[in-house]
Amino acid sequence: MADIEWTLRWEADLSADDHTGLAALFSRYYPEDHATFTGTRSWMGARPEARVIGYHDGRPVAHLGFVRRMLRLESGGSQLVGDVGLVGVDPDYQGTGLGRRLLAEAAAALTGQGLPFGYLTCAPELVAYYAGGGWRQSPGQVTRMIDTRMRPETFTGPAMVLPVAAPFSEWPTGQTIIRDGLEV
Repeated sequence: MADIEWTLRWEADLSADDHTGLAALFSRYYPEDHATFTGTRSWMGARPEARVIGYHDGRPVAHLGFVRRMLRLESGGSQLVGDVGLVGVDPDYQGTGLGRRLLAEAAAALTGQGLPFGYLTCAPELVAYYAGGGWRQSPGQVTRMIDTRMRPETFTGPAMVLPVAAPFSEWPTGQTIIRDGLEV
């Protein structure tokens, strides 16, 4: 889709109208959570620090948010990542390749921030989508976090890592990652 305008938007630069447009987009691709996205509320858990947004005719049709975050490692130490969430494409545009383009734009944004890795958790049925964008599933990864309903959670589903400025071989596989704070 050549007529998509891509932009990296920082949270403090978004207007109320921007948030309203994003909330409408999220309620379309997260219909089970449509009550969360009302008015100008364009986030579910943690507010993104930055957002990669694809616009068509001035309307947002693709989005990925991230926050720079230190993940704690159960074995000690920490790992800097671009913690990713709120990934989606307007249902009217799904199947057009826009999702692959969104992942490429997001990788460029994370690279521009000098982050070693992108990190996200997802449903098992989304692993192939992210893998198509260069993300790799971290074997044996468990993520302790606060879910979007403000409850502690131990997530045993897929943890996906995007090697950005560091090779995947440097990712701490096979241990618990502690995401202190809400997921994006």
